[in-house]
Amino acid sequence: MRKRPLAAALAVAVIAVAVIAAAGAPAKAASEATGVEGVWLTGKRKVAVRLYRCDAALCGRIVWLARPRERNGALKRDAANPDAALRDRPWCGVEAITAAKADGDGWRRGRFYNPQDGAVYAVDLAPRQDGGLDVRAYLAVRLLGKSEVWTRYDGDPPPCETDG
Repeated sequence: MRKRPLAAALAVAVIAVAVIAAAGAPAKAASEATGVEGVWLTGKRKVAVRLYRCDAALCGRIVWLARPRERNGALKRDAANPDAALRDRPWCGVEAITAAKADGDGWRRGRFYNPQDGAVYAVDLAPRQDGGLDVRAYLAVRLLGKSEVWTRYDGDPPPCETDG
């Protein structure tokens, strides 16, 4: 008689584990289907970055700026770039994220180029349950970095302004 309660308890435990595992599976499948590819607004919503796969990595290009021009009316240029040959290119179109490698649910140890200061930082990106994207840029130690929550942009942003 004692085997029945034990068998029933074991059956309940197996069913509970199966239900928990099944509940997590659709969420993961949905996040993989959606992915992080697409256009994202940065934390202050002043820049839009299109994230896309580049080989086995994730990259991102600036595709829109809320303020594409300096106060004098000139397009913002990559003037702080350490490579003098690139200093005349407009910010819009700059590949800001390169070589982020898939790691679990996120992307790690990519490179983030900031045209504002010409510096290159390490970057990690991770999808959030609320549909946002956690983005952390840092120099060498993750603890000493800056985080933002990016928001997915609906549709396509307006095209970049040009000199013409």
